[in-house]
Amino acid sequence: MVWGCFAGDGIGDLFEVKGIMKKEQYHSILQHHAVPSGLKLVAHKFVLQQDNDPKHSAKLCQGYLEEESVLQKMVRPPQSPDLSPIELVKDELDRSVRKMRPTNQQSLFNKLKKSWNAIPGTYLEKLVKRFLVLYMPSCC
Repeated sequence: MVWGCFAGDGIGDLFEVKGIMKKEQYHSILQHHAVPSGLKLVAHKFVLQQDNDPKHSAKLCQGYLEEESVLQKMVRPPQSPDLSPIELVKDELDRSVRKMRPTNQQSLFNKLKKSWNAIPGTYLEKLVKRFLVLYMPSCC
């Protein structure tokens, strides 16, 4: 499994998650990847979209997010991947990596990283604009 983030004009970290992610690992991802990537990409308040997974709503993680005033949290409804631009990016990555035919876990992550880094900024910008217009019109 991987965790990744992006903004309208570029990609953030892609992090390989080993094993089953629990709240402690998600907390670490927030600290070391989500917030730093968001600040690097946007440099001011940004939207962190999460689903209703229990680790996302854990007190440990919510407490950290409340401390970080750079974030605007958004929770999408359960079973609504269509409300998440990252799901469309994951689909694109899946198609790209399948063509490369990875042979093991390390090869898979390397190919994911290569595909991740090759995502065109114009594609990301289109996804973010569509999302904002449809689901956050007050931002536009």
